[in-house]
Amino acid sequence: MSESRPPVVYGATGFTGRLVADEMRRRGLEPILAGRNRAALERMAEAIGAPEVRVADASRPASLEKVFEGAGVVVSCAGPFARLGEPVLRAAIDAGAHYLDTTGEQLWMARMMDLLSADAERRGVTAILAHAFEYAIGDCVTRIAVEETPGAETVEVVNRVEGFGTTRGTKKSALDVLTQPALAFVNGRRREEPQLAHRARVRFPDEDEDRLALSFGGGEVLSAPTWADSVRTVRTHLAVPGLVAALAPFVARGAGALLTERGKRFLEARIDAGSEGPGDERRDSPWWVLARVRARGGRGTRVTASGYDAYGTTAVVCAIGAAWLLAGRATRAGVVTTAQAFDPRAFLDSLAPAGVSWRIDPVR
Repeated sequence: MSESRPPVVYGATGFTGRLVADEMRRRGLEPILAGRNRAALERMAEAIGAPEVRVADASRPASLEKVFEGAGVVVSCAGPFARLGEPVLRAAIDAGAHYLDTTGEQLWMARMMDLLSADAERRGVTAILAHAFEYAIGDCVTRIAVEETPGAETVEVVNRVEGFGTTRGTKKSALDVLTQPALAFVNGRRREEPQLAHRARVRFPDEDEDRLALSFGGGEVLSAPTWADSVRTVRTHLAVPGLVAALAPFVARGAGALLTERGKRFLEARIDAGSEGPGDERRDSPWWVLARVRARGGRGTRVTASGYDAYGTTAVVCAIGAAWLLAGRATRAGVVTTAQAFDPRAFLDSLAPAGVSWRIDPVR
């Protein structure tokens, strides 16, 4: 793909989409703004000086046929992806445009990899799923940890965020995820498990005590087994306070009964009536992503990345990813993850100006 073909941000007027478009322009890219609300797109374009707007509604796939025409890369920020993501991804591939998105929905990721990877490869398109702060960075630290551990067998990924506020789209995606199983990789095979069913204890760098983490469906489960044939078990976790850990499994088990279609509609109406996303306090909220990999005998490697402002980091991750795709820096075509598309060390290092650091430590 040529750098002369412009990027398109779909879902540009949402909370994350606006951050991504602003960050792209800060880095010298001129994104076309796309979404379903022309008036909102035009107001945003005037405010930031964007060159063009294009209107399409992912719930009406036919409207997407022309919206990505001539694009070098499509950045999709419109979720929930289980409902809206596939038409956008298909339209990008059909247009011959590279693609990346901000999903956190593991089952949707697995389905898109199975369903559309061959189509993307035939078109020479690199489509990177879950190219947001937690999975993009988690994928990179996981690959590094596996490659630093000869005979790697067990992979545990832990996400931790302090003082985190979420967008409307994230909240809606979470409602969908709670009613679905999580994928884990156990004894060399992918299998379904209940959300929040497994516990892990992990110690972050420079801390004296272990933290408790609960399992959930993370994207690293889909890619980590590809880094080494010796990998037998992969789970992803979320670090939580003790009280949350005690209550969460009961909440997860009851979610299916409580989150009926009527119940979800009610909750989504309440979400839509609330704030669009976190306020400026998000900039001071720290986050960590840790991969702990062990070989037989228990020794292994821990790789940890950390920074501040999860949504701000996502904007940087997306802007750099789009620039690298436009510059031809992807290592393969297909529907892939961040560390399958880019060199993981180089990508993490590219985030340093945004306050992201990473380190390698032994596990004994």
